[in-house]
Amino acid sequence: MLEEFSLSLAQMKMRTSKKQRFRIYRKLQGMMEMNEPLPTALDRLWRNVSEDGVKTTKPAALAVQQWLERSRQGMTLADMMDGWVPAREHMLLRAGEESGNVAKAISSIMAVDEAAEKMRRAILSAITYPAFIFLLLSAVLWMFGVNLIEPMRQNTPPEVFAQMAGIATVSDFVRDNGFFVLCAVGGMVAGVIFALPLWCGRIRAVLDMYPPFAWYRIWQGSAFLLSMSALLSAQVPLRKCFEILLNGAKPWLAERLEAARQEILRGRNLGEALRVNGLNFPDPALARDLEILSERADVARTIEIIAKEWLDEQTRALNSQASMVRVVGMGLVGAFIAWAMMSIVGISQSVATAM
Repeated sequence: MLEEFSLSLAQMKMRTSKKQRFRIYRKLQGMMEMNEPLPTALDRLWRNVSEDGVKTTKPAALAVQQWLERSRQGMTLADMMDGWVPAREHMLLRAGEESGNVAKAISSIMAVDEAAEKMRRAILSAITYPAFIFLLLSAVLWMFGVNLIEPMRQNTPPEVFAQMAGIATVSDFVRDNGFFVLCAVGGMVAGVIFALPLWCGRIRAVLDMYPPFAWYRIWQGSAFLLSMSALLSAQVPLRKCFEILLNGAKPWLAERLEAARQEILRGRNLGEALRVNGLNFPDPALARDLEILSERADVARTIEIIAKEWLDEQTRALNSQASMVRVVGMGLVGAFIAWAMMSIVGISQSVATAM
């Protein structure tokens, strides 16, 4: 029982630790490119990750040890790694085995992840700074209310305090309702995050053209295109590519892949299949480009180039939006502080006149 728990824990750590997996991928890819037999490569890999048998309880050591045991049973590499790697990486490994080029499949795994990571960073940059500005402005309003406005309300004549009426109203609202507003905003954000991979339908397809749903569409779309390029490079038929990508896909992505697959079965090319279903995936303009370019003999390489260009373009757009939000946010904070200072100066002048 304890051994099974340790193994399950090690599998979870491997699936969530990209750093550990990629270190293993790079070593395994290098040995396979040198035409080293898989059992020999795995045996060398186990000695490497376990530090010559000293640290056999490390997740990486447990993983390679089980892969070795499965290889002796005649399993393929994808079958060996089942349960140890995420579904998308397992899918690409399976495609590499079908084409007879596992080393290239491993290289594709790292390329797809690098592109997805670039998009994740751009999305985080566009999200985190507005959240920081919102929290900063709320904190400033609360501090004004507690440390300045409340003492002035108690000790300043009403006609003098009247000059602070505007900022006092805003500050009082933050003090009295700020926690509930924060909870409401947090709930909305959590709801959107929860809905991103699950919500389907035509309304969602329309919303996918606007942030934050557009960010998720771009992220998933870039990973889809690069995965499709990797599969086609491995000589996997187009229909089979969609079947592989559908395996383990969340409802939102599955809806788009299944709709495109049905169009492929009707004889359409990749670009047409992505455009005619009207789901705006991965991008309407990109789908139109693929209608023509999908007819090329080197379609896999073409899709890879288009995907990277589109990803770079979208990343630059997201970074520009993040920079714009940063400037606007700083302007809002500065404007509020200036408003507060002008109110304080007005009170000072009133007191001086009265005296």
